[in-house]
Amino acid sequence: MNRAGGSGDRPSGVPAAAGAPTAPVDREPSPFADRRFRVFATGNALNNVGESVYATVLPLMVYDLTGSLASMSLLAAAVPVSLVAAPWLGSAADRWGPRVLVVPGLLVQATGAIVMNLCMVAGYSPTWLLFGCALLVALGGSAYLTGWVTGVPAMFPQCPVRARGTLNSVFFATTVAGPLLTAALLPWTGYAGLLWLNIVTFAAPIAVWAIGVHPPRRAVKPAGRARAGRGLREGWRAVSSDQRLLTMTVVHVALSLVCGAGLQALVVYDLRDSWQLSGSAASAVILGANSCMLLGNLLVAQRATFRPRLSLTLGTCLRALTLFLLMAPLWPVFFGALALGALGQGAVLSTVVMMRVKYLPQEVLGRSSGLLSLLAGGAALLSPVVTPALSHTLGVRGAFCALGVLSLSTLVYLHRTWRAWDAADRASPAGSRMASADAAPRERT
Repeated sequence: MNRAGGSGDRPSGVPAAAGAPTAPVDREPSPFADRRFRVFATGNALNNVGESVYATVLPLMVYDLTGSLASMSLLAAAVPVSLVAAPWLGSAADRWGPRVLVVPGLLVQATGAIVMNLCMVAGYSPTWLLFGCALLVALGGSAYLTGWVTGVPAMFPQCPVRARGTLNSVFFATTVAGPLLTAALLPWTGYAGLLWLNIVTFAAPIAVWAIGVHPPRRAVKPAGRARAGRGLREGWRAVSSDQRLLTMTVVHVALSLVCGAGLQALVVYDLRDSWQLSGSAASAVILGANSCMLLGNLLVAQRATFRPRLSLTLGTCLRALTLFLLMAPLWPVFFGALALGALGQGAVLSTVVMMRVKYLPQEVLGRSSGLLSLLAGGAALLSPVVTPALSHTLGVRGAFCALGVLSLSTLVYLHRTWRAWDAADRASPAGSRMASADAAPRERT
């Protein structure tokens, strides 16, 4: 059973007393006080480590098998392609509950990974087959992610926002742990051994489910032929009708475009070409930046009081400022800018996922989250196209400047929506989302 915080704290899902101010109460107890959360986070972390190892190993393995950049790019496209299914997976979670996605998603992932490994062992690995397996893994992963994300509010009702933020921090930690584990084990196990290790990690969240830590059963919505288009429109309406969510969406899409894979490729190129760093030294710099991103994530997720407007604004401001500092010809300034920019980016990404849980109604959480992931994923796909074009036209330093200007436009938008955000806070009493969640029938776990 979840434990509340101190006696003076009121969980965000409890309505305020009559005559009390309607300003949202953002203070939540730490999710780590709940034993069920610790168990769930452990299983999730082990699975994420396996996913991070898989994401690191797959392009290296494909390069050794084919020596083709086109093949590497094709397999890398499996994850973005799977985002097309995110809104429909979210619709399934809203209609039948998150339980229908978690274990099936894991089983689909495991099937794709096992087939890929068996083909490697048999020496049969055409690109089309590897892509099919990678797409199965990505689709299963998307289903699993949608399931547990939409299930978090009902699983941890006294701290849903901090629980979601903390799980996001766990994910960022695995982006650091996965490459380190790959570097340590690859000489001993080879690619196949690491891919089998990924399959083993699927057992961790299944074990967590088996011992009873999973989303409670939710009543299925009345029967009738569901129209996907109408459901997705309802999901988007929930976002567009709340200025806070709409602002968050614009910031997230802009961040995905400006600071996506294209920026990381540009930074790596600059480290090798302008600063003349070795491959291992450049990798160490990127690892340091990823660690700072984790720190920024933790600074938002582990605060008892969630202030989304403050963290969204400061994080975006820090990210925009550091893009200009990357133009500096001084190594300490360049490295400091990388670290501070990653810190701001981590804070923004943590704020984004926590705002979804805080402000989206439970009944459309799956559809709305799927649509937002699709929008951000589409912008992330454009990042490797836009950034090289800017670099080719303006040079590396000019590209950093142009990306900084694009980020500044996001800050202007944030400033223009400041009053509308205040009005939305006053009009939305604390706990309105959780009240709708608590109204749904549940079973005891």
